[in-house]
Formats: sequence, structure tokens, C-alpha cells
Amino acid sequence: MSKKKKKLYSNEVVTPICKSATYYFEDTKEVIKYHKGKISAGRYGRYDNPNWIEVEDKLAKLDDFDAALLFPSGMSAIATTFLSFLQNKDKVIYTGKGYRNIRSLCGNILSKFGVESTSLSPAKPERFLKELRHFYDKKTKIVFLEIPSNPHLHMVDLESVRKILRKDTILIVDSTFATPINFSPKKWGADLVIHSCGKYLGGHADIMAGSVAGSKEKIEIIRNYRNVMGCISGSENAFLLNRSLATLKLRMDYLNKNGMKLAKYLNDNPNIKKVYYSGLPSHSSHELAKKYLSGHGGVVSFELEASISQTAKFVELLKIPFMGTNFGSNYSMVEQCAIFTYFKETKKTKKDLGISDSLIRYSIGFEDIDIIIADIEQAIRTTFK
Repeated sequence: MSKKKKKLYSNEVVTPICKSATYYFEDTKEVIKYHKGKISAGRYGRYDNPNWIEVEDKLAKLDDFDAALLFPSGMSAIATTFLSFLQNKDKVIYTGKGYRNIRSLCGNILSKFGVESTSLSPAKPERFLKELRHFYDKKTKIVFLEIPSNPHLHMVDLESVRKILRKDTILIVDSTFATPINFSPKKWGADLVIHSCGKYLGGHADIMAGSVAGSKEKIEIIRNYRNVMGCISGSENAFLLNRSLATLKLRMDYLNKNGMKLAKYLNDNPNIKKVYYSGLPSHSSHELAKKYLSGHGGVVSFELEASISQTAKFVELLKIPFMGTNFGSNYSMVEQCAIFTYFKETKKTKKDLGISDSLIRYSIGFEDIDIIIADIEQAIRTTFK
């Protein structure tokens, strides 16, 4: 068989999954053109894949940046990005009361390499800015913000943060909870935007992936680290993510509408102690949410007027959602945070993070919202009868 055999078809509506881990060149001139970026071609499976390239281009456009990179998970995107820019004696400031593994990455891993870290609570936006001014110094290389935060959906005044920082401080926003449909961090000064793509962007609970978008200059720095460390996504995951991006806006419009409907129902229920949903005026970040977000998503967190055992009973009585820790998929998911994600944390840590015994995170899927609410209603009646 001739080595010059080309792709059989070039007019597919859906790009096929590319399983090749090796690529060839016609001649030395073509190799040199590849290295100089004058042609688009594959070199080796750790560096190139057509499925990555297609979805990376789309991710960059969604976040209004020049370039993007795909990773096997959101945490690998974050960790690789941090390692790309940090060195000994640098400092990271990040939002506390957010995804717990950010705290583990900064406190347990980066600290081994002499990187200092400081977490600031986003629960009170004005206090966050005050503390940022206090802790920000010449050593601070990265400020990492989770907007909105997990699971309380706290917001940070991104525009004000950017004004505090020097130009050489890299401002990174994890926008997983908002998606590019509801939030454009670049507009407000973010240098890099990260997503855990297995959530809303993937939307079907069938992939693990992460992404980072930014300027070509910064993305090339991160790409070099990805090439060395091998934090690459499989072609099947890239294919499935590409499929999902086609329906992202349709899905987010649905989830924005019905997330608000669920939040309002819970907010009016006397057995609910507190609702965390940035679309509600009662949320501490509501004014910031009005400024930055065009929608508030399908995740609603809330606390019951109940003990830890009563809360567990309530969750078990729910018939619609799966009891699990994912969000943003086509299936409704529910977790009692203190027992699920934060089970191994101490009482003090849970208190510091705002994780009460009765805190529940509910991610709506594409079941009828009235059926979801009726299911919650029956669980409340039985729990509190």
C-alpha cells in the first residue's frame, strides 16, 4: 500500500474520530513548514490530533480568545496552567469556599515546590476586595477566581479585581458554573479562562475533559508543558465534546429558565432554611450576578431546616435525581455536600467552607421541571411530617 494514501472522504458532516497516534510528512520541506507553523499537520499523538484541534478552535471562540487547549479533566487544565507560570517563591491567591481540590492543589502540591498560596472567601464581595488588597504583593504571580463558586454560587467583582492587579499578574477565571453562554470573563480582564468540560459543556455525563483559553502567547507556554507532561485528552472525548458544543446554548437556555423556577420554589418553601442561587435577590452576590451573568444555570444549592440525618432522609426520598456528585448533565443529580464531597473534612474545615450538615446541591437535568418540583415537594412532606 502506498504511504501517500489520503483520507477517503473529505466532505463528512461529522468529523470522524481520529485514532492515529503517528503521522508522516511528504518531505523535509514539509517538516520544516510544520515546525514554523506554516501548515496544519500532525507530528505525534502527544502533540496533535484533528479532533482536539477542531474542538479547541470552538472553545477559543466561545470564550472570545485566540486559542485554547484541551485536557483530560478540569483539574489537569488548572494544574498544568499553574505549573506553566509558577516557580519557587511565587504566590497564588485563590477563591476559598470553592472547589475543594483547588485548596489541595495549592496547599499540598504547589507548596512542595515553594509556591505560597492564600485563599480568600468570596462570600462577601466587598470584604474579598479588601482582603485582596491586603494580601496582594510583588510575589503574587497568579490570581485564580472561581466564578460562580462551587457549591454556593458566590461571585467576585472581576472588573475591580483586575484594577487592583499589576499587568504582569495572571488573572485566571474558572467559569465552569457559568459557561461561555452566561459569562465572558475576558470582557472584564481575565487572561485565561478554564472549564471543567465534563459538566455543562459536555452536558451528557459521558466525558471527562478540561480546557483553558487565552492569548496565543500564553496558550503556547501552556502547550509546551502539556506536550512534556502528556496531559492529553482522548480523541473520543474530543469528538463527544465537539458534539455537545453544538447544543450548548439550547441546553443552557433551558437550564437557566428552569433553574430559576426551582430556586424560586425553594425560596418560598418554609422548610428551606436558605437558597444559594445567584438569580435570587436574597443571594449575597445577586448584584454582581446582574452585572456579569446573562443566566444563572441549572445548579441550585440549599439548606434544609433539618439535621444531618433528616437531610439524608430527604435526599433518599427523592425519586427523580441520581445521588451523585456531577452537575450540568442531562440527568438530574443531587448530593448532600457534607456526606458526599466533604465527608472526610473536619468539622472546622466544613464550617470554614460554609458546608453545613443540611447543605444540598441539586443539578437539574432535562426532566420536566414541574415533575422535579413535585418530587422535591413529596420528599419534603415525608421528611417533615
